[in-house]
Amino acid sequence: MALISSRTLVLVGTSTAVGFLGDVATYSVAASKGGAFRIVVPKGKELVSVLILGVVGGFILDYAAKWVEDALKTKEELALDKLVGQEKEKIYSGTIKNQTPTQISWTSGLTV
Repeated sequence: MALISSRTLVLVGTSTAVGFLGDVATYSVAASKGGAFRIVVPKGKELVSVLILGVVGGFILDYAAKWVEDALKTKEELALDKLVGQEKEKIYSGTIKNQTPTQISWTSGLTV
């Protein structure tokens, strides 16, 4: 099973990039001190801390977004997520290998 989903990577990357650009803008305004505007990129420890905060913030945003989405799901959506997760586990473990799904069958859950 994948350790980090593509959604998590997108959120972490985006938050890091936005945070970095915000910090560059802040450093640049502070460095201008009323004079001509110039772009200043943080260096050394400041650069590392800005990037680490962006990554940590991205993971926090991802967790919060997943939590909110799960809180808003109906019991049917949660049950479907569980079934999809079970099928993914079968695929990752090799139980279902080299097979392509061809149809979806919806049933009422009643057996006769």
